[in-house]
Amino acid sequence: MSAIPILRRPAGARRMHLRPAAAVLALLAAAALSPAPARAQAADTVADTLAEPPASHHALRLTAGGVGLTLGNSRTATGIRINLVDHQVERVTGLNLTLWKPKANPDLVVTGIAAGLVGPRAKRIDGVALGGIGVMASEQLNGISAGGLIVLSRNEINGIAVGGLAAVAGQRLRGVAAGGLFAVGDHGIDGVATAGLITLSEGDVHGITMAGLGTIEEGRFTGINLAGGATFTDGEMRGVSAAGIATVVRGRLQGIGLAAGTVNVRALDGVAVSAWNNVRGEQRGLTIGIFNYARTVHGLQLGLLNYVRSNPKGLRLLPVFNTGF
Repeated sequence: MSAIPILRRPAGARRMHLRPAAAVLALLAAAALSPAPARAQAADTVADTLAEPPASHHALRLTAGGVGLTLGNSRTATGIRINLVDHQVERVTGLNLTLWKPKANPDLVVTGIAAGLVGPRAKRIDGVALGGIGVMASEQLNGISAGGLIVLSRNEINGIAVGGLAAVAGQRLRGVAAGGLFAVGDHGIDGVATAGLITLSEGDVHGITMAGLGTIEEGRFTGINLAGGATFTDGEMRGVSAAGIATVVRGRLQGIGLAAGTVNVRALDGVAVSAWNNVRGEQRGLTIGIFNYARTVHGLQLGLLNYVRSNPKGLRLLPVFNTGF
């Protein structure tokens, strides 16, 4: 007996990479928050950046001691700042309200609340970020962020991020992320990630992931992994992994694996329950299913048919139960 061919990595095959998926979501956010029309976006972005004229920073300031109300594209502000289109803004402490699509703000740090009918676009936002379409940060989102379509940080998200379509951290996600379709912590997740379709991570995960269709983690997973369709962990799994169809761990599962269809792991320390439990290496613990397979068993198989490859001939395939002899 051998593992399902489709679940085995061919010799010499490279490990899958999730960055393309995150990149697609990033493009969606950039398109939503970009100030240029579609035909202008086709131009060379490097040349556009070099040729970008300096912004005008004309503004009306109603302040006392530098604190108060600022109307217009001021470079900095403390208090309440309201502007039509932010462009080359550097620092806002307080409330920053942008009424339309922001232009490039590569140095903007907002401490407080950043909000926009389309959405804020900054280097870093510390506090609360709200966007009718999306929220975008080139460095970090720290605090609470919510976007009608997407919340995107090219680097880290620390806090709570909720996107109608997706919540994406280009590097590490620490906190809670919820996306209508996708939740992505490209370099790892520490906390909770939930999505209507898929959660993705290329790094290690510590916490809870939940998805309507599937969860994909390319690193090690410690915690609880739940999916309506399938859970896939490329590294080791410690905790509970449960899925409606399949639970797949290419490394060792230390804990509990549950699925209606199959639990497919390299090695097992714990319990696996499914119709077909496929332990490609060593099983230490219990498997319960219709058909159980393991290379070696230090524990017990319970099912209609039970196969232990290392057993002597005549004891390899047994009904009801099997163990290592």
